[in-house]
Amino acid sequence: MTFMKDSTFAWVQDVCSLLFSGKKYSDWRLEPSNNLLEMAHFVLDILNGSLFCLNIIEAESELVQGILAAIFIIDWEFSCINVSEDKLNKEHIGETGSRLAFCEAVHAFRCKIRDQFLRGFGVNNRKSLGTTLVQSIKCITFVDNRFESDNFVSLCGQWTLDVFEIFCQDQVEEQQLLEQFLINNDLWPLWVIPDGTGARLRTDNVSLSLHVPNNTKFIALVDKLISEIGFDRVVAGLTSEASPSSTKDSLTDLGINKTHYSRPWLAAEILCTWKWLGGCVLDSFLPSFVSYMKNGDCGFSDSILNVLIDGALVHGSCSGLNLLKRASVDELEAVDEPFLRALLSVLSTFFQDNLWGNEKATSLFKLLVDKLYIGDNANLNCLKILPSIMNILVRPLSIGVEDQTNDLPDPYSESKLHNVTVDWLKRTVCFPSLSTWQSGEDMEDWLQLVISCFPVEVTEIMQEIKPARYVFPAERAVLYELFQKQRQGASAVLNKLPLVQKLLSELMVISVAYCWEDFDEDDWKFVLHRLRFWIEAAVVMMEEVVENVNNTLTNGSNDVNASLNEFESAVVISDPFPIELARNALVGFSLFCSLIGSQDKEHTGNLNHLGSEKWEIITDRIFEGILRLFFCTAASEAIANSCCHEASSIIASSRLGHRQFWESVASCVLQSSSHARDKAMKSIEIWGLSKGAISSLYALVFSCKPLPPLQYAAFVLLSTEPGAQLAFTCDTGKVSNDGTLNNEDSIETSSAENVHLREELSYKLEKLPPMVLEMDLVAHERVNLLVAWCLLLEHMTSLPSSSPARERIIQYVQESTSSVILDCLFQHIPLELYMGSSSRKKDAELPAAVSEAARRAIATSSVSYSVQFLWPVGPEKMASLAGAVFGLMLHHLPAYVRGWFSDIRDRSGSSAIEAFTKAWCSPTLISNELSQIKKSSFADENFSVSVSKSANEVVATYTKDETGMDLVIHLPPSYPLRAVDVDCTRSLGITEVKRRKWLMSLMSFVRNQNGALAEAIRIWKSNFDKEFEGVEECPICYSVIHTVNHSMPRLACKTCKHKFHSACLYKWFSTSHKSTCPLCQSPF
Repeated sequence: MTFMKDSTFAWVQDVCSLLFSGKKYSDWRLEPSNNLLEMAHFVLDILNGSLFCLNIIEAESELVQGILAAIFIIDWEFSCINVSEDKLNKEHIGETGSRLAFCEAVHAFRCKIRDQFLRGFGVNNRKSLGTTLVQSIKCITFVDNRFESDNFVSLCGQWTLDVFEIFCQDQVEEQQLLEQFLINNDLWPLWVIPDGTGARLRTDNVSLSLHVPNNTKFIALVDKLISEIGFDRVVAGLTSEASPSSTKDSLTDLGINKTHYSRPWLAAEILCTWKWLGGCVLDSFLPSFVSYMKNGDCGFSDSILNVLIDGALVHGSCSGLNLLKRASVDELEAVDEPFLRALLSVLSTFFQDNLWGNEKATSLFKLLVDKLYIGDNANLNCLKILPSIMNILVRPLSIGVEDQTNDLPDPYSESKLHNVTVDWLKRTVCFPSLSTWQSGEDMEDWLQLVISCFPVEVTEIMQEIKPARYVFPAERAVLYELFQKQRQGASAVLNKLPLVQKLLSELMVISVAYCWEDFDEDDWKFVLHRLRFWIEAAVVMMEEVVENVNNTLTNGSNDVNASLNEFESAVVISDPFPIELARNALVGFSLFCSLIGSQDKEHTGNLNHLGSEKWEIITDRIFEGILRLFFCTAASEAIANSCCHEASSIIASSRLGHRQFWESVASCVLQSSSHARDKAMKSIEIWGLSKGAISSLYALVFSCKPLPPLQYAAFVLLSTEPGAQLAFTCDTGKVSNDGTLNNEDSIETSSAENVHLREELSYKLEKLPPMVLEMDLVAHERVNLLVAWCLLLEHMTSLPSSSPARERIIQYVQESTSSVILDCLFQHIPLELYMGSSSRKKDAELPAAVSEAARRAIATSSVSYSVQFLWPVGPEKMASLAGAVFGLMLHHLPAYVRGWFSDIRDRSGSSAIEAFTKAWCSPTLISNELSQIKKSSFADENFSVSVSKSANEVVATYTKDETGMDLVIHLPPSYPLRAVDVDCTRSLGITEVKRRKWLMSLMSFVRNQNGALAEAIRIWKSNFDKEFEGVEECPICYSVIHTVNHSMPRLACKTCKHKFHSACLYKWFSTSHKSTCPLCQSPF
């Protein structure tokens, strides 16, 4: 006892007091002296020698318990020192190492004591010692604030499990010991107190600021126990009648014996605490709770729900959530009031996971409606919490309502939700207009309650917004009446109170969603002008942010840290209210756009007020404002990125606080017209910022902290018109709309310098990151590399197959990019599935996302779908994108891929790649090639083509002046990894030399073609047409049309007058190291 009191750890001293308080030897204590450690070692030697006697000393059992407890505590002190030795100096563990040495000796003694020896004590002694030890562990977590690491909590958890295993002979004893471990005191719990098998709210005044840190540390310890021995034993308190089992085994069969150890109060306490050291409700507790609930113990969850509802009603706080859409579980973290946050998280999780359905929602709805009124007056606390709860309940309450309307004699009266909603609407209509509203009135709560009953549903990536439930005509009629009243009031008097504007914007959105068929022209005019007003207010704010960022870069300090602080200040939005209003306005505008574009015949008669021409001007103005918002955040990141990566990260992080707003912006950008995009891009260019529109889009698509809808919207703007014209090349010759170049001479050189891609793209394509193949599969640089290739491939898709611009891009790929990109792709695609015997068949175990992505990319000539769902990045999504990129490269760049494939020296790897291609890519590619050839229009009186899809063959017959030949092109099963075979089956009137030349010429065209096979056949035909017309062939390649860039021989020797392809001549000069004519050797 004296040794423990001398410890520098506060928890050891406190535990010592706990151990010996009230004992008959509690006053025994030696005065500290230099001999203390020597005496302690002497006592330990005695214990070592007389250990076998301890469990038979019945008369002094209390003393034996104290000795053994002290042994455990000193052993734990030794563990603490080892865990925290990097934080503790000699002052903490004693002036010398002597104390540590004794602790180590006690640890050795503790290891010597067998668990069977401890279990041999009498039941009462064993329970008493176990209780003492678990209370000591609890004391540790509440006393010493120096231990705030997850390692320390894990250590305490292991101690607790050891105590359970040593001192509990069955699970009933384990539950009894847990009761002692979790027993309430002045510091614990903070929110609820156990009351029999239930719980009651804690009403005494507890200083949360003082006790929350230690309370959360103890919750972290409880969470560790739940993860180790299960929710069912720690929280639900279930025991088994079976023989004792390891504490690692969790009970899963709820048909076993249930006892009175149920702890709904503990679940409520953990839910209210929300976050703790090393964990939180969302990451650990709720998943455990859901797993337990799937076994069907509804009574326990009902007890927890009742505690949370009671707590939320007592505190009566609004959630502050956006009631227009269902809040995700992650978004619930923003709710301040602990009971309401806990209640909403449980409801949201259980309904989303289908643990509860319509029946449960109906019972909860009835319970809350009954609590809403106290006599004739509204329960204000219930009124405040009800909107956020209804936001979750309204969907399960609506299940099956629409389907029942044809079966029930009076379906309207049968719908409890319908009746109550109509009642709430009528009550809200009785209030005066919002324009006359003053703060402090409960009209706000009633309006929010009504709004929560009419949610809108937002699909993934904000592609579609629609009403989330079916409403009856009576509901829609009263809702429209409410909208009309507020519209007329707002038109007469403008109330600028932020809350008034917020409520009006939300009411407007649900009215557009549910009552648009009743709108007249004045209604639409009011809606659109108000939406534009709110969006423009956000535009002004964001443009000011961009200018602040730009000024920080141009006028900033040379000190990087000072500049970063300035960037942080520049992006701070002091008043987020305009963003919230604009967010609602964007949802309303998306609904309007979806109605305009609707082609549903049943709505045709109601579109008389929605003619697109009528609202075209104001719609374009709204789209321009939205695009300005989009380019504002893109330009901010581009400007900051030119300073440093950290500055770019600051800009990207600032968006995460307004995620829904930026997702709505991105959704509307995708719906915008090319005309609106063009105007927005031009306005950015004339603004005078450090970065232009295209640079801004690249900064956004390659952002270090992606917000998925924004990244995808930037990708679409870069890969479609009008952005695509400026997003890729920086050539002096301009590209026309059909993909051709105005300056034809510019294509006549094979040098890659002729194609100048924008630096943002070329840097990633040409200069692969060092050690790219050793990078993590989801590394940011690797992701951006694949996205850059996606942009290039999408651009190639947009160019006509025979256009010079496309040929130049292909030439750039061949000469300037590294084929290592293909090695990268197959680090994501699981080739091991095709190794060995599985390579002989279409392996069904390949992830569906990979094979489907490859086939979709080939069929649609686009990787847009895989890019759309790439973020947030994960291994499976990267595998899907890799499959799509490989498929589209096979489609657009078959010769390029074939060249890489032929260089592979690993036979097993090449076989697996070929098996993958043969199984998932080649069938679609071959079918597309044969279909294109069959549809091609190059046949004439001299040339005909026949296609055999069953044999994967094309027969080309060329006749001219009583000469001709049949050439058969056979596509191998793994086309285009394996080159096509070309054979001459018939020749007439031609020499063997010419026959071989024609055969080799066709083979050269089809094998070097980076594009459609039909195009290669067309070019080959054109080559011989020109040869018969007398056009001189190139003396180097013996072809009129170049087999790669399809140019004509134009560079003539001034001496011998022979004409050469520029690419052939360039290669001749490079390899011969001379600049003379290949024929006459004259200087060229």
